[in-house]
Amino acid sequence: MDRDAVLALYDRLIERHDGLARKGKATAYTAVNGNMFSFVGPDGELCLRLSQADIKSYGVEFSNDPVVRYNSVMNGYVAVPDALLEQEDLLANWFARSVEFAGTLKSKPTKKKN
Repeated sequence: MDRDAVLALYDRLIERHDGLARKGKATAYTAVNGNMFSFVGPDGELCLRLSQADIKSYGVEFSNDPVVRYNSVMNGYVAVPDALLEQEDLLANWFARSVEFAGTLKSKPTKKKN
């Protein structure tokens, strides 16, 4: 799936949750209380931040290999494969779990430019 199609799907997932908004340009992302929990990279790969228990459950059906960006492992994130991108309702369930998990994380202050 190309990046534009993934972004359209991403927007539909976000619309299911009140108060969420897509941020970013090159890397589109969502955040709750200053914690990013999902993103679509410049390459069109959608990644979700999940709890350790959900990562384990996710790994039963899909790969839960580490997500690497800028030569760093993004702990707690899983990449969404094309097979899941094609199952919007199932993906919406995983996205909702990501939203729920993000809500449990300690708030991070935003860094505003002066």
